[in-house]
Amino acid sequence: MKFTDEQLDDFIALYQKEFGDNIDRAEALRQATALVSLVKLTYAPMSRKDFEKYSTLKY
Repeated sequence: MKFTDEQLDDFIALYQKEFGDNIDRAEALRQATALVSLVKLTYAPMSRKDFEKYSTLKY
């Protein structure tokens, strides 16, 4: 997976803001790639019918 320098810089900044730790570009690339891979594996678009079904549930 390829990321631009700007995307990696943004990821590094977000990581530092969220966790308070600095990571180098190699670690940012590894973690960004893992994150995108996880999202691709788990994300499935929801149909309008499913959205309407689940949006009315009370938790």
